[in-house]
Amino acid sequence: DAGAARGTIARRARGVARADARSLGGRDGADARRRDARRRATSEESEDDDVDWAREVDAGDGDGEFVVEAFDTRDDLARALCLEVEENARGCLQERGAFTMAVPGGSVAKALRGLREAEGLDWDRVHVFFVNERPGEQKCAKLAKETWTEACGIPDANVHCVMASDDVEACAADYEKQMRSLDENQMPIDEENGMPVFDLILLGMGADGHVGSIYPNSAAANDETGACVLGVDMPGKRTVTMSMALINTADRVVLAATGSEKAETVRAALEDELEWGEIPGSMVDAFSTIWFLDLAAASKLSAYEDMDMDTDDDE
Repeated sequence: DAGAARGTIARRARGVARADARSLGGRDGADARRRDARRRATSEESEDDDVDWAREVDAGDGDGEFVVEAFDTRDDLARALCLEVEENARGCLQERGAFTMAVPGGSVAKALRGLREAEGLDWDRVHVFFVNERPGEQKCAKLAKETWTEACGIPDANVHCVMASDDVEACAADYEKQMRSLDENQMPIDEENGMPVFDLILLGMGADGHVGSIYPNSAAANDETGACVLGVDMPGKRTVTMSMALINTADRVVLAATGSEKAETVRAALEDELEWGEIPGSMVDAFSTIWFLDLAAASKLSAYEDMDMDTDDDE
């Protein structure tokens, strides 16, 4: 249940780096935060005596955050993802009567099966979009429906699907139109860049560092058009994806990575000086950005050996 998941998270999660995020978008903000986090995360002093594997990072005057958490198992991580959705949904529904989120496919989507057990949420006022999708196949939408949206009772009209067409640019334009069709109470608009502001975006990261359909050193990774949604037409990959600019406009983004095959990419994303577009996961720089890792994915981080994971559930 949610309480048990919360207890597990509170005892087992350990942040690599934590920051009060600057209100900076784009590469300058992300690079500055990552450099500062890396510098301070390897220092001997910790400003948080209660957390063994955490280093506080002063990254400006904003009230956002940048946190990396590791979990003993993938099941623990899955429960944490569900708790993120549930807690953020409750807060937004109470505050303004609406909650808007975006989800990927794959293992992250499957992890949301636990939302079926969430109680007392007004799912009628929740809107779900997809981080990326293959037009015509609707794999992400079908997986979400099979896994959780239908069981939770989210109306079909609130599950926003990419239209079926061979023209990925037309699909991208239509999907952005769907986002903007919601009223500003359901989908606020950022005053600075004019983009829709999602309450929560969940991401998975591939072994090569891609998120959504933003692949390393691709046109999408280096997009500067200001578009919210991009058509990606690559060999074997004809998809629609949220742009990095849209992702970084969200109030909160949780990026999940599991498995030893991703450990080196995770390490590089969080610890190396990178060229822009080299590892798209490292470009995620929303107001609040949270990385969820299992121990295998976290195993090559410099702080890993110093991590003291509490595995005693009775404490």
